[in-house]
Amino acid sequence: MSLVTVIRPLLLALALTATSQATFADKGIPWSALNKSEQDTLKQYRGNWSGFDPAEQQRLQQGARRYLELSPRERQAVERRHNQYEKMSPRERRHLRKEYQRQKKHK
Repeated sequence: MSLVTVIRPLLLALALTATSQATFADKGIPWSALNKSEQDTLKQYRGNWSGFDPAEQQRLQQGARRYLELSPRERQAVERRHNQYEKMSPRERRHLRKEYQRQKKHK
């Protein structure tokens, strides 16, 4: 599998989480303010949620909302790409981030 095949879907996933919202900008988002679906999607972050800065909470919530809008097939693709990313070496991840930044500039 080529790096480009892995990069494109990851870039999409990263772009989907890049948008933030203004609500709770200074105080953060209480875990209880997330709806049940968002909480289920973000359950791995529950224990640390209050420790995240407000911008990170907003980014995660927006990412969860976008993820929940995906079709089951699209969700599987995102999860597959995420698993591939997790298996990458630090060097491969750095390369991927640089490639993402390069492509982001050219849009």
